Amino acid sequence: MLSRMLAPEAVVVLLSAAPISEVRGGIPYGLLKEIPLWKTLALAIPANVLAVVPVILLFNWVAERLIDKPLLGGIVAHLLKKARSKEEMVNKHGVWAVTLFVAIPLPVTGAWTGAVVAAVFGMNFWRALGCMTVGVIIASTIVTLLTCGGIGAYNSLAMAFLP
Repeated sequence: MLSRMLAPEAVVVLLSAAPISEVRGGIPYGLLKEIPLWKTLALAIPANVLAVVPVILLFNWVAERLIDKPLLGGIVAHLLKKARSKEEMVNKHGVWAVTLFVAIPLPVTGAWTGAVVAAVFGMNFWRALGCMTVGVIIASTIVTLLTCGGIGAYNSLAMAFLP
């Protein structure tokens, strides 16, 4: 439905900025819509990184104010619990742990969750932003390779089996 109302490039930006899909959704969408790879990446990577800047800067402040609220307190508590479960990894490996956590393009990993982890553990803003940027670039590379491989495999199979 969004794709009918918005230009494909705008959908790439929105999917890449969204917490569930991130670049895992934006890049495949852009490539399937035949947006050039360079343009897809130029839209997806900054959208994913810039979307989490408010999380890095404001998560702890917002969490303190919402933790006691009946409706949102449970959500905030869940996010804090999830972030704190990464404490051993963060303490042991620091910046590398957060970067690799962001880089793995699987559900419940990525820049949004990485930004919460960085905020909860009080990581310096610029260091956290660097982790998000490098992690998103790595995730984008993985997603691009998998997407291009999938499209190539589909095209090969289609040519072999369809008239």
